[in-house]
Amino acid sequence: MNKRYRYLAAGAGFMLIAGFILPWLGKNLVHFSGVSFAMLGYGFLGVIPLSGLAVMFFALAKERQQPGFLLYPCMAALLTFVLMISFVAFSDGALGLNWPLGTMDTLRFKQGENLILLNPIQDMGLGVLLTILGMGLLFALPFMNPGVFLEKTDKIIDSYKHILGKPKLKTSYKRFGQILVLMVVLAITYAWCGISPGKLWENRGNAREYLFGRELSKSDMVYVNGQKERAAQIEASGRAEEVMSNKYRGIAYSKQPTPREKVLEREVLRQDFLSKMSQKERITLGQAAEKNALKEKKGGYFPPETSLIKIKGYLVALVETIAIAVWGTLLALVCAIPISFFAAKNTLALIISSDDLGSRSLRTSITFGIRRFLDSCRGFNEFVMALIFVAVIGLGPYAGILALWIHTFGVLGKVFSEQIEAIESGQVEALTSTGASPIQTIVFSVMPQVLPGLVSYTLLRFESNVRSAAILGFVGAGGIGFLIFDKLNGYLFREVCTMMIIIIMTVGIIDHFCGKIRMKFI
Repeated sequence: MNKRYRYLAAGAGFMLIAGFILPWLGKNLVHFSGVSFAMLGYGFLGVIPLSGLAVMFFALAKERQQPGFLLYPCMAALLTFVLMISFVAFSDGALGLNWPLGTMDTLRFKQGENLILLNPIQDMGLGVLLTILGMGLLFALPFMNPGVFLEKTDKIIDSYKHILGKPKLKTSYKRFGQILVLMVVLAITYAWCGISPGKLWENRGNAREYLFGRELSKSDMVYVNGQKERAAQIEASGRAEEVMSNKYRGIAYSKQPTPREKVLEREVLRQDFLSKMSQKERITLGQAAEKNALKEKKGGYFPPETSLIKIKGYLVALVETIAIAVWGTLLALVCAIPISFFAAKNTLALIISSDDLGSRSLRTSITFGIRRFLDSCRGFNEFVMALIFVAVIGLGPYAGILALWIHTFGVLGKVFSEQIEAIESGQVEALTSTGASPIQTIVFSVMPQVLPGLVSYTLLRFESNVRSAAILGFVGAGGIGFLIFDKLNGYLFREVCTMMIIIIMTVGIIDHFCGKIRMKFI
């Protein structure tokens, strides 16, 4: 690379560094440079001067150059610039946009309690212009004289570098453009979705409190102690209410005592039950009430619920969840296997073997139609399907089975057809040459080749369907998900934790046995 282009490249790198230091925006003697914005929460802008330093190093320290030495530092600076603009447009940081864009002063800058409105064109500083000019120069330099970016090998190649350099440079620009488009999309969506790794660390206290419960305050302890002291009275009131309810059940309201007389009678019963309670029973009730009040106030998922009676109920609901997954996967498998032979082009060619125009058109139409039908089956999540079926046929596991059936059928049908299209064609041709029928060819040539993949994908979907079935209960489709939803609404997070642990253990056990089954078909 000759001195002229080395100095031009170094100058472009220096522009990026100088542009970062000089003002980007300014109004009424108030100026904000790239350094200012980096210190106000946009620290990633430091990539721009680092890109400039990298360009200067490559330009001055290396005699043999590649287009990437200029293009990729340019890409880093450009992506940083795009990310900055995306944050301005989509997030509510120090610098943001006024929505709707009614006037030219669309940029707002918050400086403490002061709000400064800026015009993105009239108030633009020299720093932004230098940054844009530096990136443009870096992008254009390899294109301005491609020959100087070809490595020197010998005199013959050097004589033809004006010919050899063009395709090499074209490939470099093409690769650069593809990566740039992908990275720009990622940068824009990064800001749009509000992704922030630091936010997890900032909210670590909330995560700890949510998982393990919070520290109890003085008012919380007052509530807990109050529940402990009132436990015997609450129990006596409950017993009195039960006696009153049974006593006047089936008696006409006109023949019952007045409400005031009932209140007095209930109070007498309560006092009677309270007086008959032993000290040991009062202590037991108080301890139980204290324990429940502490759980209520502390919250959190840990430690999980360990009551054997409750765990038994969770296991019964888990069996129903597994049954939903089994039936959903089985029905999908039975439907997906035959339909996949029509969705795969090679097996459909065996079934409709004619090679005339009508047959070719028919095969194309069948394959296209079946694949679009499979797309529509898996186009909606099982959760949405379950909502529809619960509305149609009512609550219960049957709605969950239908939802898993349709979605899994769409997935397995696509996977099986692609597996069939990837088989070794030589075995099929060898069997058809002997005069075997299409069914015989499929049974004795196609199926043996796709069977391991068929079993593997089916078991994978079954494992996935167990997890999905555990969530379908949220919309009333049965299984353990219904219990999880109910406990979440009741803020009984420790019971939810126990059910989550049970589901995780179940999925692990299923995966272990599915692996053993899969190995038998490999």
